[in-house]
Amino acid sequence: MVSCYYCCCVYNYTLLIIIESKHMEFGIDIDDGSQALSSIIIDENDKSIELYEWQREAKDYFFKYNKAIFEVATGCGKTFCAIDIMKEVLKKDPDVMILIVVPKNIILEQTWFKELYDNGFSLIDVGVFYGFAKEFCKITITNMQNLKNVPLELFDMIILDELHNYGTKRLLKLIEYPFKYRLGLSATLDRGDGSQWEIKKIFDYRKFDYGPKKALEDGVLNPFNFINIGVKMDEESFAKYLKLTNDVNSIFQAYGNFNVIMRGNNPVKFRMLRILNERKQLVNNYPKKFEVLKDIVKKHINDKMIIFNEFNEQTNKAYWFLLDVGVKARVMHSGIPNEKRDENLKDIKYDRANILCASKVLDEGWNVPKMDVGIIMAGESSARQTIQRFGRVLRKKDKPSTIYQIYCLETIEHRDAIIRTKLFKELAQTYEERVFA
Repeated sequence: MVSCYYCCCVYNYTLLIIIESKHMEFGIDIDDGSQALSSIIIDENDKSIELYEWQREAKDYFFKYNKAIFEVATGCGKTFCAIDIMKEVLKKDPDVMILIVVPKNIILEQTWFKELYDNGFSLIDVGVFYGFAKEFCKITITNMQNLKNVPLELFDMIILDELHNYGTKRLLKLIEYPFKYRLGLSATLDRGDGSQWEIKKIFDYRKFDYGPKKALEDGVLNPFNFINIGVKMDEESFAKYLKLTNDVNSIFQAYGNFNVIMRGNNPVKFRMLRILNERKQLVNNYPKKFEVLKDIVKKHINDKMIIFNEFNEQTNKAYWFLLDVGVKARVMHSGIPNEKRDENLKDIKYDRANILCASKVLDEGWNVPKMDVGIIMAGESSARQTIQRFGRVLRKKDKPSTIYQIYCLETIEHRDAIIRTKLFKELAQTYEERVFA
């Protein structure tokens, strides 16, 4: 067992280095959006968590087996529930060492470290194992890339955040280590490769479900109105779309389906990818969609809005388009440094801006302030992304949320929109269909 004194010394030294290098920001948010670091981080922390009914039920389920998967909709408080379980485990057995594993550094930095303090843990007991920080404490947070370097025998409990990411052979072998306590968290566990069954097997198929429908019924998620807007393409653009579609279908007929072609490494593969990308860019960046966006933004100009796109180029285009009509937004995508992304989110949180243009980088990991309006301009048809995105908008507030979907009719976007619409229509308190010609 690693000594507490050693852990504390290493932790404090590493924390100071991290703060000074601005690699991570720890501390307490203050009103102007900056952070203050003081002796409070090592003082006794008596904060407690008030649980929803579903969280109490989930806790009981976990302690019945000492293991569980929580498949819970985004925005319902999975992390809070896990932290309360950690408290209960440590109350029963103070010597337990806990390992928290996350798929992305941003989840480590922006979610777990802050939430542990905000909900009752003294940071003197929390260490991180990634990058230049290598310490083991009562609670240690690492990422799944470094999991192979962690001596798992040190730990009695493991918490796997965003559990759906752990379906590879390498990670499955690591997470099957026989911990005394095992908890997995995910909004949607299913994977395209079917490896969710291997994950479930490691947990002896113990799974607690709390989906968006029940969360809305219970008032855990905010009620919302859904407005579905189909955009008709002009004749010239639609003719170009049909030609690109025919070109890619000809490739499929001659060389096999998408997966077969992707396994090769020849000119046909790259020609197919070029055509698919050109077609996607055509519909994603179709100008009339941005005219619809402008009308929505004007209608909700005093609300906090998040505009969901798929790629950086479209996210930037939405930003510049809004700027041209006199609306200044903030941007979140993979081309922006983490420090700037964090600053942009603080601008939204502290009302220095009210519109956030985001690519799929925001789907997982970042703590997004409460938003009033969500606008989906492009995205996948997967249930995971859909649930993650509307969970960003449905955090509890004093008025209903609004979700818009903008897509090009009779295109690949239309197909994906139909799949998303099925879920939204089932959950929304009102539904409206519009066509923009």
